[in-house]
Amino acid sequence: MIILPAEQPLDWRRPPVITLLLILLNTLIYIGYQSGDQQRAEEAQRLYLDGGLLNRERAQFIDHLVEREKFDADQRRTVDAMRRQDLAAIILRDLEFEERLHRSPAYQADSAWQQARQNTEAARDRISSQRFGFIPNKFSVPGLFGAMFLHGSFDHLLGNMIFLFICGFALEAALGRWVYLGLYLASGLASHLLWWALDPVWVAGIGASGAVSGLMGMTIGVYGLRKIKFFYWLGPLIGYFKAPALWIFPAWLGKELYGVLLANDHVNYYAHLGGLAFGFLATWLLRWTGFIKVDEAYLNKEDPDAPFKRELAALDQLIGRFALDLAAPRGLDLLQRYPGRLALLERLYPLAKSRQDKALLGAVLKQLFNLAEQPAALPLLQKLADDVADPRQRLLQHPAVLLHLLQRLLKAGESSRALAPWRRLSQANPAPAQLPGLTLQLAKLLGQRQDLRGVGELSQYLRRTFPDAEQTRQLALYQQHLAR
Repeated sequence: MIILPAEQPLDWRRPPVITLLLILLNTLIYIGYQSGDQQRAEEAQRLYLDGGLLNRERAQFIDHLVEREKFDADQRRTVDAMRRQDLAAIILRDLEFEERLHRSPAYQADSAWQQARQNTEAARDRISSQRFGFIPNKFSVPGLFGAMFLHGSFDHLLGNMIFLFICGFALEAALGRWVYLGLYLASGLASHLLWWALDPVWVAGIGASGAVSGLMGMTIGVYGLRKIKFFYWLGPLIGYFKAPALWIFPAWLGKELYGVLLANDHVNYYAHLGGLAFGFLATWLLRWTGFIKVDEAYLNKEDPDAPFKRELAALDQLIGRFALDLAAPRGLDLLQRYPGRLALLERLYPLAKSRQDKALLGAVLKQLFNLAEQPAALPLLQKLADDVADPRQRLLQHPAVLLHLLQRLLKAGESSRALAPWRRLSQANPAPAQLPGLTLQLAKLLGQRQDLRGVGELSQYLRRTFPDAEQTRQLALYQQHLAR
């Protein structure tokens, strides 16, 4: 049975950075660190066999195993007939037998046996599941934290990471990155602690499933009685349904309780149960007490840009009614609260230009020139270049404005329009220090379009104004190349 939340679409404008980093970290640990486990296990088995430990411990282990597992005679013979390497691997993983062996008088009286065992166990404990796995009957802080980043197989890793992504991206957006990360890690710890308290076995547990189960509990705590969409897979039945999130909690809880009481597999249902219960209770209590805030606009699927769009529409209404005395100060206020919005700049530039409003035009131009290079901004830059040629637009003819405009047009490859701000700058006295380099760039763009007349105009300017500049020499050579 699989029931998963499917309410929120993934929005890459709000990328789930923490979720993706968790997936990357788990994957790198599995590939980069756990890939050496086979070699570590083989080294431990070699030490065990070379140290003569199998001959010493074989009979004791088989007696212990038969007694613990209640094997019959046929099963005992099967174990007794196992290959030495396979039996050594089983004995090294059996921590309960190891603990019993350490307490035996024969072992304690034999220093050579103890030394060989210690060397073997030290090699065995370098295996990831032994070093950082959580063993309830051998409680350790490294295991408590480390186990949630280890996996027993690629399928184990893949399944957990898929569930982590499906449940995680929406929670990260709703709770905020650091609250989400804190609750994820705390759910993983709680899952191990419940296992330790209720089932103190000698088995090493690894996997992110306890923390991932915490995400499912957190989902219930975030949505509560809100009706959301779920994906289900029940045998041959696959589809979606809508229900209050809290109604699904008993189904998830019941599935894990069934596993604890009746299932006979290798799934750690205690960890699932602990993570699920903690994730729900922690999220619900922290919300109820006001310690964490949930992004209700995100849960309600509100457009995060809705406030800006409403204000932009109100500005359009003022401009449409020719209430320009009201629109100009409103525009300045919007530029402060919504900097770098191209749609706002496109509306305010004509307003500032028509009113010859120095403050508004300066704010618009500053934000326009600070925008990252993007094709969407090119039409506004082209309009600005066309307006530079108008002698009435004195505010646009300031050398600093012209330099910024020229640089942006050159980067965009707009050689024909770049001529207008260049010609204005060529008349400045003194000429800007950047102008020789920009002139050479513009000449090369014009040369690509075979505009020999334009290249000649630029070359003549450099020879007259900067006769000793390196750019003047380079442009003369480039002009000769074009004339061939």
